[in-house]
Amino acid sequence: MRQAALRLQAALFLVAAGSATAGNLLDSKHNLSVSGSGSIRAQSESQTCLFCHTPHNARPAVPLWNHRSTVATYSTYSSSTLTVSGSVPQPGGASKLCLSCHDGTIALGQTVNDGLIAMLNTGAGGTMPVGSSNLGTDLTDDHPVSFRPPVSNPEILQPAPGDAVALDPAGELQCTSCHDPHTEDRDPVSRRFLVKSNQASGLCVTCHRPALWDTNPSAHRSSNATYTAAKGAHTGYTTVRDNGCESCHRPHSGREPERLLKFVEEDTCGRCHDGSVAGKNVAAEFNKIYSHPTYARTPSVHDAAESPVNPSATVPEVNPGAARHAECADCHNSHAAYAASATAPRVPGSLSGVWGIDSSGARVDPATTEYQICYKCHADSANKPQESGQPDPPYTRRRIVQFNIRLELDPANPSHHAVEAPGRNPDVPSLLPPYTTASIIYCKDCHNNNAGPGAGGTGPRGPHGSTYAHLLERNLNVGANNTGQNYATMYALCFKCHSQTSIMGDQTFKEHQKHIEGEDSSCTVCHDPHGVSATQGNATENSHLINFDVSVVTPNSAGLLRFEDRGSRHGACYLRCHGDNHNPRTY
Repeated sequence: MRQAALRLQAALFLVAAGSATAGNLLDSKHNLSVSGSGSIRAQSESQTCLFCHTPHNARPAVPLWNHRSTVATYSTYSSSTLTVSGSVPQPGGASKLCLSCHDGTIALGQTVNDGLIAMLNTGAGGTMPVGSSNLGTDLTDDHPVSFRPPVSNPEILQPAPGDAVALDPAGELQCTSCHDPHTEDRDPVSRRFLVKSNQASGLCVTCHRPALWDTNPSAHRSSNATYTAAKGAHTGYTTVRDNGCESCHRPHSGREPERLLKFVEEDTCGRCHDGSVAGKNVAAEFNKIYSHPTYARTPSVHDAAESPVNPSATVPEVNPGAARHAECADCHNSHAAYAASATAPRVPGSLSGVWGIDSSGARVDPATTEYQICYKCHADSANKPQESGQPDPPYTRRRIVQFNIRLELDPANPSHHAVEAPGRNPDVPSLLPPYTTASIIYCKDCHNNNAGPGAGGTGPRGPHGSTYAHLLERNLNVGANNTGQNYATMYALCFKCHSQTSIMGDQTFKEHQKHIEGEDSSCTVCHDPHGVSATQGNATENSHLINFDVSVVTPNSAGLLRFEDRGSRHGACYLRCHGDNHNPRTY
């Protein structure tokens, strides 16, 4: 009888396992017999296959199933970027069979034909113990199963014929598409019953191919930076490249259910970009007195499906009371970002693959210039900071008030800083090399880390955080009454590109030194550093970025407050400033 039982066991194994060898199953955690090597095993039962299979009276008949089926109802995965038609259905097919053990509702030894087999080291009632293998009935933080992968999504591929990853006969993805329950070590590092090695995401990219992941290639695809369990890795692999997708995602029990992130949004990035894995400590920048509110606003209202036409996640925002946010993913695409430099205004590799808003206000995906990414939040959004608003007041009180940066930087304006296109003034002798009147600059040439390379430091690039208001790379005093420091310090941002010698030598305007040194007034009293919108200003009054600070400059005795351009290096002012009535004062 014993020999017959063993022959039956071997036959069942061949039916169930196909090409797998008995040694593979016997050496795995799914050997629940008394001879099993795992901590969970039978007290005395020596047969291996009967925990799952039976030759007669199987339920269901295929694959000769012997374990009691679950009757649980599950909460299934959902997200705003899911492209499955309708909602993810309840698990069925092979996935429901797997869950008969892995949802923790039925005793591991509860068979259909062999009764309840006594087990060691189980959870309450003989079920799967609490831990990563017990998925529970809440599957919102697990990769969806029992659905047909969409064919309309260019980033989702159908498994190739003959690939170890396969859909079931109904064309649905099941647990068994990724896991072979009979063979634990096809990925000898992770040992998770995968159908093939997932080193460098070999399994994941069978179906998931994000844009630019391969072609850039993404830094997360190619980086050999050390990333081990001590730093948060969970696969057993030890580099960012080999951890691949699982550097950021967990296919089961992700702490951030949508998109199965390992941690809450910015914390997922910060686990590596705190200097422990990535070369620069970006996370520390958000602790500075001025920063994008990436860590300060939790939970965030960011949604990966944001767009101008998404009614539930509209960006640019249309509600003036909507909470502003600035998550890492607003500016960086983790699947596309890579180390590549660029010339303004083109996007560098770090911003590759992010959508933006172009100069006309239309969505462009992906953004081709840096300013398009900035315009997502700093152009048409209805909840931008206003003159007396937050954050970081006071804002300069301009004669012409405009907080839409897209309108301020429009090349059609009477004047604008050279972000979208070269400036309109062909005569700017104060420009320092290599800048010329044909130059174009980045937003981050002014808004940047105060300790980054642009400021002569070694910190990370980008407007993550700064010790200066409005995320400026260098100091810029505003308004009047600026004393106690030298001019190179008070107006360091302007003098980054404009020669202090030229400005203070009155090469373009004979009263520069008088206003800066004699009246202690900032460059910003007369000049609006972004520009003046053509919808509000004109070429006569608003050339040379003229847009007065009305907290310093007031109307003259005739009630006039304006500048008048009278040709190259000539003009007139109608205003009252530093106690002097200009009606007009000509230059």
